[in-house]
Parts: sequence; structure tokens; C-alpha cells
Amino acid sequence: MEQSVFDAPWMTIPEWAEVRQTDGPWPEGTPPPETNAPKNLHVLVRGRVDLPPGPHILRLSADDYFHAWLDGHWLGQGPAPAVPGAYHWVEFPISGGRRVTVALHLYYQGLVNRVWNSGDGRFALFAAFYRDGVRTAGCDRSWRYQICRAYSGAVVGYDTQFLENFDSRLWPEGWTAPDYDERGWGRLTEAVWADYRPGGVSIAPLAREKRLPVKRTPVPGGLLLDFGRELAGTLHLRAAGRPGQRLTLRFGEELDEVGRVRYDMRCNCPYEERWTLGEGLSTLHQYDYRAFRYAEVLGDVRLESCWAWERHYPLEERLCTLSCPKNQLEDIFRICKNAVRCGSQEGYLDCPSREKGQYLGDAVITARSQVWLTGKTDLLRKCVGDFLQSARTAPGLLAVAPGSLWQEIADFSLLFPALPLTDYAFTGDRDFLGACYGAVEGMLSRFARYRRPDGLLENVSHAWNLVDWPENLRDGYDFPLTRPVVGRGCHNVVNALWYGALCMAEEMARILGRKGPGTSRQVGEAFLRTFYRPDRRLFADSEGSGHCSLHANLYPACFGLLPAEAADAYEALLLSPGRRCGVFPMYFALRGLARLGRYNTLYRLLVRSDGWGWRNMLREGATACFEAWGKDQKWNTSLCHPWASGPIPLIIEELAGLRPDPEAPSGFRFQPHLPQEAGPFSLQAPLRGQILQVRRERGGELLVEGTHSFS
Repeated sequence: MEQSVFDAPWMTIPEWAEVRQTDGPWPEGTPPPETNAPKNLHVLVRGRVDLPPGPHILRLSADDYFHAWLDGHWLGQGPAPAVPGAYHWVEFPISGGRRVTVALHLYYQGLVNRVWNSGDGRFALFAAFYRDGVRTAGCDRSWRYQICRAYSGAVVGYDTQFLENFDSRLWPEGWTAPDYDERGWGRLTEAVWADYRPGGVSIAPLAREKRLPVKRTPVPGGLLLDFGRELAGTLHLRAAGRPGQRLTLRFGEELDEVGRVRYDMRCNCPYEERWTLGEGLSTLHQYDYRAFRYAEVLGDVRLESCWAWERHYPLEERLCTLSCPKNQLEDIFRICKNAVRCGSQEGYLDCPSREKGQYLGDAVITARSQVWLTGKTDLLRKCVGDFLQSARTAPGLLAVAPGSLWQEIADFSLLFPALPLTDYAFTGDRDFLGACYGAVEGMLSRFARYRRPDGLLENVSHAWNLVDWPENLRDGYDFPLTRPVVGRGCHNVVNALWYGALCMAEEMARILGRKGPGTSRQVGEAFLRTFYRPDRRLFADSEGSGHCSLHANLYPACFGLLPAEAADAYEALLLSPGRRCGVFPMYFALRGLARLGRYNTLYRLLVRSDGWGWRNMLREGATACFEAWGKDQKWNTSLCHPWASGPIPLIIEELAGLRPDPEAPSGFRFQPHLPQEAGPFSLQAPLRGQILQVRRERGGELLVEGTHSFS
């Protein structure tokens, strides 16, 4: 957008005049310079504006965050997290010819984490009205503010959020209404620092949906609320009690062995809070979201009403659906879809609880799923832009962006080209692909520092060599994976991903008509010489190793390095009892089976019924796919982790055979491979502006047809 996107002053509170700013991100475990800024700061802002007649746009942005109301009615929230100097914003249509009242609940968290670029001493608001692109009014010194002290609490997660002990006695009920009297509130002032300028994008407002509990059960001391499935959002209650009376609120993703909320959650989030009632009827106003299915309200009180505001990036339920009951395939699709719903906020989150961060590797899978579910690539493009911004700080690309925490993971950086290629597959937009190519070249150049004469990488030490996580799911991978890497030698996974990155870069160059790296062939030949064990027809973990793990073979299969003679051995390896990997690499393992034409085995592993598949999640009560195959397979398992949503694109693209292809006349190819044993099958998915349906009646072939367009 043009440079005038933020063409009015950013405003802050006078108390911020002496706060020092500092620039991140900062490495994990390294405290940032002290900014003398308060943490967990809530500020309420009100402004009245006379709008000329006609349609207007209200453009809002903030550092860190806002909730907004117009004339007492909910408007929206945002913006998406961003690095300073590349702020995103949200726009809302407003009718003019009247006086309007804007109410904003601003928040500065102040923590160094994967959520926001906070902890840097920057706190400000941008608000302006436009008609036909011309600014007509905006936030200025006439707007009033009050610091809100109704919230307090300890830090939870990985320094992810503050618990919200809420005191209704300190909350100005009705403050968003037009006739509220804010006399006595302070006045905003201009932010004096100079890094509030364009660089981000306009993003769609999050969807906000009211969810009522599907079940209310009395428990000793209070009430248990069940919302039926995992959600990301906030709980809201109205209750009448004594002024100063305290209620205990507990949230969890599951129940414990006696049927109470497991609020000290597996994922390191102890979701227990206090609500102090005020005079008469009090309302609980939670601000920051959490991941939960269950909530307990404990205390002797008359609960008048209860509901949750669920939040997620817009997703129309009807656009992408699956009916295939045999072997619970549609149930697997359902829990993956819900995890993508919960985890697609203003970015692709690894989980909406412990980290709330947009990890590059997770996004490769989640984005593919989310684009299929919505038919749109706007969130994907915003995600790609976040990692392009990270290249300014780390040419090899950060593992999580945005955010104030510096972390690099080699595996994730090398997968980055898959994101712009996903956008191209669904849109055919060469311009956007070209805008990403420089960052891909920069990333490859960073890793090329470790290249030895044969083209393979050795001792990639600047970034974590992940392979898989947690460690107990690495199938005995026998190369020392310390952080940073100190073991000398050349290991398989980082080089398989290096080869894949080179191939994807060359594909980008082909599409763009440019000269690519041109080194994938050399690297592929060196990879075969170094890691392939002809006697076993498998790849070994490292240069001097005889151990052939799943991980040493799944990426070569995915990227086409596996010799034809090794297909049977690879298939047998995946089916061998006791051989296992985590949910993230399993996506690439199954892509490898599809590349080899082993679709029956792909289906068999998708619906496997042992403890190492998606049906085990269902058996353990999942309503969203887990971080691991089972709750006890990791010491801090998140029960909502969309990096496990790989079945969505695998079912649509590999089994139903519906694959986006901008070079095909129709924009897609249809090559179904669903085994007959899967039974009746009906899929509906959005692609290129239309909803496509793939159907098979009993015993018949899969057929595809377009039904109607969507916007």
C-alpha cells in the first residue's frame, strides 16, 4: 500500500513519555535491555468523531493490541503481530453523516515471547477514518484514556500470557456506550518515536462467534461447563453475588480421572483464575484468549448467563467438508479442521496455548490445510511476509516470526520455499512468487556456508537441527543433535532438506524464468553416495552410520531421492512394528509414499488403529488433533496442534486426487487414488473460485464436478 497508510500521528499515553525503547528479537534465555515499561498494561480509550455523510473506512492498528467497539457495539480486534516498522492494520466499514463514538481496549503485554514483538517499550495506537482514500478524522489529543487496573495475574505458558484475575469493582461497566461520561479521564498524546510507518498488510478481522456450553453439570462447589469441542477464545459470565465475593475459574482441554477440569494442563498452562464480584450483577470480561473445552465456575453464586467468544481467522464451515465414515477418516478430517480453526488466528500458531507462536515448519502444513479449508491465501501471504521480514535480522530465516524471541531451526528454514510455492499452486501469481525469491536465495546462501566440496552440508551449527520433536520420536536417529550442533560429521536429515530446498528454489526459478541454483543434481548424487546403503536399500542416519531410521528415509522419499529399487524397503520400513516418528515428519513420509505410487499404504497409515496414528487421538477423546499421537507421548503435549493437520491436504490431493495446478487449463488436476476399501466417499473443497465435489458411490469410481462459485 502507498506510504500514506499511516498518515496521522500514532498516539500513546503521557505516562509513556519516559519509557525507553529497545529493539529485538532476543535469543532465548537472554534478557532484553530494561525498558522501564510496565507489563500487563490495560488502557481504555474513548473518542468521538463527526463523520461527513457517505461510506467511510476506519483503519486501526496498535502495538501491542486492541479490542474495538463503535457506538457500544463490538467492532473487532487486532492487529496481527508484527515487527516495528512493518505494522499490520485492520479496516472496518463505517457509515458517515453522524457523530460516532469509538471505544478501544488497548494492551501492552511487555513479555519477550513468540506471541508479539513486545518487551520493547513500544505502546501506541493508530486510528483514522477515510472516505474515498482521503482521511476525514482520526485519533488526536481530544481522545480520552484511563489505565484499567481490573486485571492481574502470573505469567503462564512459555512466558506466553498473563492470567487474568478480574476484579469487577475496578471495571467501568458500560464504558463503551456513546453516552458514557469519561470526564476525569486523561488525554492521549503523540508517540514521539519514529518507527511507525508502512511495511505490513491489511488483514481481515478475526471471526468472533458466540458459543454456548453444550452441557452444564453441577460439581461440588460449583458448575462444570462443556463447550463440546476445543476452542480458542474467552469465557464470559454474568453473576449476582456479594460485592468482593471471589469465584474460582478453571479452564482445560480435558477432564481428570474424577471428571473435573484438568486446569493444570499438560501443555504447561495452569489455567486457574479469580473473579471478584462487584455490586449487583457483575460481568466477567476476559481479554486474552486461551485454548479450552471445559470451564469450571466455583463459588456460591447465582450464574445468570455464560458463553464463550470463540475467535479464529474467517473460516466458512460449508466450503470444505468430507463424508467418509469407514475407518473414521471423516473424524480424522474433523479434528484436523478444528485444530486449524483454533490455530489460525492472526497467524498460523503452533498451538493456541503454550507458545501461541507462528513457527515456519508448522505453517508449511497448517497453511496448506487452511487454504483448502477456506479457498483463500491471504493469511498465507501475511505469514510469508512475516518470515520475509525475519530475513532482515537472520538471513537464514527465523523459526518463529513475528515475535520478540530469536530462534532458528534449520529444518524449518529449509522448508520455507514450500510456502510461496503453495501460494503459487493455488493462485498462479508469479509476481508474489518473485517477491519471495530473494529471501529464498538469501536463506540458501546462509546454509551454503556449511557446504563441503561435494555439495553436502556439514556441522550446521547456527540453528537447531530438529529432525523430530520430542526426542523419543526420532526412531533412534544416531547423530548427536545437541543445541548448538557440536558433533562433527555429515548427517542425513539436514542434507535431505537442503536438497529439497534446492529443488524447490529451482522450481521457483523455472516458473519465474530465472536461473536457479542449479546444484540440486550434484547434491542429490552426493547424498546417494554418502547415505544410501544398497544392501538394505535404505538411507542411513549419518555418513558413518549403519542405522537406517524412518527420518533418514522419509525426506528422501518425499523429495524424490529414493531409488526405484528402494520403494519396497521404504514401504516396509513405515509398516514395521516399533518404528515411529512424530506427527510433523509423518506428513512428509506420506507424501513420499504418494510420490512412489503407494497409495494403499498411505491410506492404511492414515487410518492406522494402533497408538501411533490419528485414530489414537480420537480414541483419547480428541476434538482437535494433538501435538503427538497420544497424550502421554510427550511431557507437555498440546491437545490442539495444527501441525498434525496433514490429513487434510493428503486426503484431498493424494487420495481424492484433487491437486491445484496453475499450469493446467482448469487450474487443477484430477487423479484419484482412493482405495476401494475406503467405501463411499464425498468431498467438497474450494479451489479457484469454485466449489468442487469429488464423489464415489459404493463400488464406483471417483468423479469430480464443479458446483458453484464462492467469493
